[in-house]
Amino acid sequence: MVDLSNIGHYLVVASVSYLVGSVPFAFIWTLVITRKDLRKLGSGNVTVYNSYHNAGFLPAALTFVGNAALGMGVVFFTRWYLPGTELALLTALIFVTGGAMWPVWLAFSGGKGTTTWGWATVAISPWIPLSLVGLWFAGLLITRRTFPSSTLVYRALPIVFGLIGGSWEYGLAGLVLTIMFHLKHRVDNDDSIRYGIGRQL
Repeated sequence: MVDLSNIGHYLVVASVSYLVGSVPFAFIWTLVITRKDLRKLGSGNVTVYNSYHNAGFLPAALTFVGNAALGMGVVFFTRWYLPGTELALLTALIFVTGGAMWPVWLAFSGGKGTTTWGWATVAISPWIPLSLVGLWFAGLLITRRTFPSSTLVYRALPIVFGLIGGSWEYGLAGLVLTIMFHLKHRVDNDDSIRYGIGRQL
């Protein structure tokens, strides 16, 4: 049931989630460790993958852990701030993902948001990411390529969210995330294709 009796609380969740998600760990750790601007390296994406291929294992590992902490952290914060409110959790999920994709600290030039989104989703409902991982591997078996497998997952988000979440709010959140991911999911800037993993396996 949607409770909009105090929209101010939802605005707090959205604002905090976006600002937290905007912390660009890939950019920060690459700059700290290598003194290089990740936006000028490789694909230019502020992602774990681009960091790994251009700055090494340590910046990428620290980025992965940091992004995971951001995603799970906003979910824990939302559960404390608005306990028992599914709409607030979905709001946090969308805005923390949006922050990772379009971080205010880097003039809205960010990454793909998948690590932050993935761990936030784990914290909300582990069955959703588990189902999506299974769907991704099924797509990989059929297409033998990672890019179309990811495309399949993104397009399935409204269905998977709606079925597992059991409400129209979850389905709508999945639809919003689908649109967001497709804005970033392009062949010309895909890390997996650039570095060879997206080619035929």
